[in-house]
This record gives sequence, structure tokens and C-alpha cells, in this order.
Amino acid sequence: GGLGTPLFLQLNHISERAGDFIWIGLTTLGDGLVVCVLLLPFVRRKPELVWSMVLSWLLVALFVKGIKNLINVPRPLSVLSAADFHVIGAPYRFNSFPSGHAAVAATFAATFCLFYKQKWLRALLVVVALLIGLSRVAMGLHWVTDVLVGFLGGWSLAILAYPIAAKLRFGVSPVTQTIIGVILLAAAVRMLFVNHTDYEQAFRLQQAIALGSLLLTAGNIYRWRLSASGSTSDSIGKLT
Repeated sequence: GGLGTPLFLQLNHISERAGDFIWIGLTTLGDGLVVCVLLLPFVRRKPELVWSMVLSWLLVALFVKGIKNLINVPRPLSVLSAADFHVIGAPYRFNSFPSGHAAVAATFAATFCLFYKQKWLRALLVVVALLIGLSRVAMGLHWVTDVLVGFLGGWSLAILAYPIAAKLRFGVSPVTQTIIGVILLAAAVRMLFVNHTDYEQAFRLQQAIALGSLLLTAGNIYRWRLSASGSTSDSIGKLT
């Protein structure tokens, strides 16, 4: 914690007023598997975005896991008394730096900002990503520096992955997109029945995200089938 301890305590105490449920919901949106499932409706519909996001996540996984294994920074519970700040959820004590949730949220926001130009959407994505990062402090699980480095690292790696994805074109092929889609589909189905997070209160939100992604994906598949059958009918009509 070091010099960041006073700021951590201040933010933790202020954010406690919002209530545990708000922060649990926000932190759930930064969970790796949950974010993956959010990407499901874009498979084959926005193949460039999906491929860029997948590469970003691979880089983020190396970034976060690599640093955590090299530098085992103690979490607030290992440094401060539990009576001094508010803790929500499991009492994690180690591998604090950097915040994986902040990195994943920043990667998701940055990648969408690269592909969508609407200012309101970009602003919303950035605000939600920042709130996800703040949730890690509000829940007493990360120092402020963990969140800042995680956020900046995730954002930077998303920008780095963007041109790499553009050059590695095999990632946007129907075969690759189908493989990605099947993996994400399996994750979404699992999320309907198994609570992936540490928080019982988040299970309904997790299920809602999984169900929403599955319904949107089903709608996409239905439209593709209609489009394919229409194209086939047109081709037959031209031959007769």
C-alpha cells in the first residue's frame, strides 16, 4: 500500500455509502468470464472486433499473471486491520498488483472505442470501466495503484492488439470465428447454472448477462439463416 494507503482508505470509506450490491454488480462486469460472454453476440457479426478483443485478452492475461507471479504484492487485508476498512466478499490477501478486473474492463472499453465512433458510447464505456476499477477499491480488494496500472495496462494492450489483429487475418475467418463462438457459447451456458463469481448476490446478474447474450446470438443466427435461404432462393430463381 505504502503512499497509497490514505487514498485507498478514503475511497473505500466514501464508496461504502453506495451499498455492497452496487459494487458487487460492477465488479461482476469486470470478471473475465462474464466479459467474454458479453462478446458472444458479436461473433461473426463483428469479426474484426472479436478477433482484436481475443488477442487483447491474451496479452492482458500474460501481463496480469506475469506481474502477479513476479511481484507478489500483499492486498489491503494483509497490511491493514480489517476493522479499518470495508471488505466485501472473499478475504483475499495476496497477488494484489495489478488489478485483473481493471485490466479486463479497460481492454473491453478500449477495443469497443476503437471500433465504434459514437461519443456517447465511448464515454459510457470509459465511465463503466473506471467504476469497475473503483469497485475493487470499494470492496477492499485492491490498492489504488493496482487499479491504475491494471487500467492503463489493459487500455494500452488493447491499442497494441488492434494492428496485430488487422495483420493476422485468419482470426476473422468463419472457421476461427465459429471456434471462438462455440467456446463463448459453452461459457454462457455454464454461467446460467454455475456461479462463477465469489458473490451469491451476483448470480442473478451473471445469469441475466448469459441469457441476454444467448438470446441476442440466437437472433443473429436466425437472421443469418433467413438471409442464406433468401440468397439461395434468388439464385434458384435466376437459374429457372
